[in-house]
Amino acid sequence: MATKELRKRANWQTISGKNALKIEELFQRSLQTALDSAYPNKFIVDRHPKEFGDIYSNFSLSEDILNKIYNVDTTELNSKGKPKYCWGISMDFAIRNIDNGKILFGEIKRQDGWIETTNMQAGRGNAHERSCKYFTPGLLKIIREKSKISNDILPFWIVFVGDITRDPRRNREIAYWFQEYTNNYYMWRDTSDIEDMLDFFKTNLLPYLL
Repeated sequence: MATKELRKRANWQTISGKNALKIEELFQRSLQTALDSAYPNKFIVDRHPKEFGDIYSNFSLSEDILNKIYNVDTTELNSKGKPKYCWGISMDFAIRNIDNGKILFGEIKRQDGWIETTNMQAGRGNAHERSCKYFTPGLLKIIREKSKISNDILPFWIVFVGDITRDPRRNREIAYWFQEYTNNYYMWRDTSDIEDMLDFFKTNLLPYLL
């Protein structure tokens, strides 16, 4: 199914405004506006989806392990009748097709980097490394189950912002990690260029949600 134009019906300067939005909000509002224009009432772009908030606390350990660790009753409820222990992950966004139930989950990772005006040590942060947890067998399995997206791509999209997007060392690391899945990450090098982000999404990811 052909994807429709996402970029032609909005004034992106108005979206971003004179007082710059936080990147997460700018991303969500821009993508929602574009999808609403091309596909009315078909998509929801929400922030901090709740699907995975208790995946760790609900995971059963073997009796052998439980006997060797400090253990708590993870079924215990608090005074309001809600789970007392709730451990999991909180991703930054979810792009949901309301009609078919397909979801693309994702994160926005901001990090400093090594560029012309800094030195190599400027890129020593590890936000990009924390995104690697989504490649682990357990998380990849449950995210894919919730996502319902084709196995041709990963069920998540990582958007990198900040100087890391121009760091020669980090660009090589990230490209190495995502081999064969280069459409599942995006270097948003100029966050004022909303159209470039939308074009990337439309070309590489939107078809899998339709």
